[in-house]
Amino acid sequence: ALNASSLVAGGPHAHARQLHALAVRLGFESHAFVLNAFLAAMVRHERLADAVRLFQWASGRRDVVSWNTLLAGLARRSRTRMWILWRRMAREGAGADGFSFSTVLSGLTADADTVSGLQVHGQLVKSGFGDDVCVGNSLVEMYTKNGALESGAKAFAEMPQRDVVSWTEMAAGWLHCGEPAKAIGVLGPMMLEGIRPNNYTLATAANACATLAGPSEGRKVHGYAIRLGEGSDVAVNNALIDMYSKCGLVDTAHRVFQSMRQRPVISWTTMIMGFARNGQPQDAVKVFDDMLLEGVAPNHVTFLCVLHACSQGGFMEEAWIYFRAMADKFGVEPGEDHYACMVDLLGKAGHIEDAEELISRMPFRPGVLVWQALLGACQLHGNEAAAKRAAERALALEKEDPSTYLLLSRTLASRHDWGGAGRSRGLMGDREVMKLPGSTWLQSMPETESAQACTA
Repeated sequence: ALNASSLVAGGPHAHARQLHALAVRLGFESHAFVLNAFLAAMVRHERLADAVRLFQWASGRRDVVSWNTLLAGLARRSRTRMWILWRRMAREGAGADGFSFSTVLSGLTADADTVSGLQVHGQLVKSGFGDDVCVGNSLVEMYTKNGALESGAKAFAEMPQRDVVSWTEMAAGWLHCGEPAKAIGVLGPMMLEGIRPNNYTLATAANACATLAGPSEGRKVHGYAIRLGEGSDVAVNNALIDMYSKCGLVDTAHRVFQSMRQRPVISWTTMIMGFARNGQPQDAVKVFDDMLLEGVAPNHVTFLCVLHACSQGGFMEEAWIYFRAMADKFGVEPGEDHYACMVDLLGKAGHIEDAEELISRMPFRPGVLVWQALLGACQLHGNEAAAKRAAERALALEKEDPSTYLLLSRTLASRHDWGGAGRSRGLMGDREVMKLPGSTWLQSMPETESAQACTA
C-alpha cells in the first residue's frame, strides 16, 4: 500500500495504464488487496479519473472494500457519480455494508438530496443495517441537515443504541432547524442514558444558548464543560465567547478568551465580533492589533469584523490601513461586504463623494450591499441626489428588496420631499414588496464560522 501511494503521488505523468501494468505484474488477478491499495492511493491523491478506470478494469476482482473506496472518493468530489455508482452497486449485488450506507448518506447530506436519502433509508432497513449506530447517525444527520426534522427525530427515536455522536447530531439538527431550546434540552436525557457529552455536544449547546440569548442556560453549559474536562477545548470556548457576547456579557466573553491556551484565528475573530456587536469598537480594534502582534493571520471574516468596528467608531485612518493591508500583506482580496463597510464608514463621516469614488474603483461590479450602504449614509446626511443614484443602481440589481425602498423614502422625507417619499413607499405596494422589520444592509452579511459576521 505504501508503494502504491508513492507511485500514485508521482504526479500527472504517472498514467493509469502504467499502474495497471504494474498491478498485473504484482499479481493483481489473485490479490484484491493490491487493487484496493491502488484505489485508496488514487482517491487519497484525488486521481479519481484514474481510480474509476482501474475500478472498471478490475471487474470480477472487486470486493466491498473496492466499492467503498471509490464511493468515498466520489462522495467528496462528484456526488452525481457517487449516486450512479451506488445504484450500480445495488444492481450488481455487491453487498453494501454499514460503511457503504454511511458514505452515501453523507454524500446526500452534502447534496441536500432528501429524496434519494429516503430511498437509501428503505434499502438499509431491508438490508438489516437499521440497527447499525454509525448508519443511524448518518441517517439522522442527513434528515436534520436537509430540514426534515421530523424524519430525523423519528430515525433518532428508533435507534436501538445511541452514542455521543447520535445525541450531538440530534442537538445540531434541532439547532439547524430553528429549535435551540430543544437542542439544549438534549443534554439532560443524554446524561441520564449514561452518555458523556463531548466537546461538539457542548459547543452545539452553547451555540443554542447564543441563539436564545439565554445567559442562565449558557452558564450551565459552561459549568458542564468545566466539570467534564472540556473547559479548555477550542471549539467549546469559541462557542462560549459567542454566547456570552450575544447575551451582552462581553466582559465574561473576554475572560473566556483570555483563559484560552490556544487561540486560532476563529477565536480572535469571534472576540472581535463580540466587542463590535456590543458597541465597543475600540476594544475590537485592540484585539485585532493584539492578534497581529501574536503573528496570527486574519482571514476575510476577521477583516470584515474589524472594518465594521472601525465604521462604528469612526476610525477612518485605521480602517484604510486594514483595508489596504488585506491584499498587500495578507493575500485576502476584499469582497463586496468589505467594500460595503468602507462605504458605510466614509458615508457616515459625510464623505459621500469619496464613497462614490471608492465604488467606481471596485475591481468587480458593485452589488446591492454596497449601494444600500451608500444609501444609508445618504439618509444620515440628507443627500438626495446621491440617494437617488444609489437607489436606482440597487433596484436595478434587486427590485424586490424592501430595504432600498425604505432607505430612499426616509432620505427623501428627511429633505421634506414628502411626495417622493410617498412614491417610494407606493412602489413597494405596486411591486408587492414585503417590509422586513429593521432590515438594513448589515443584516444581509453572511453567517460565518461561529456567528453572523459583525452585525451589531
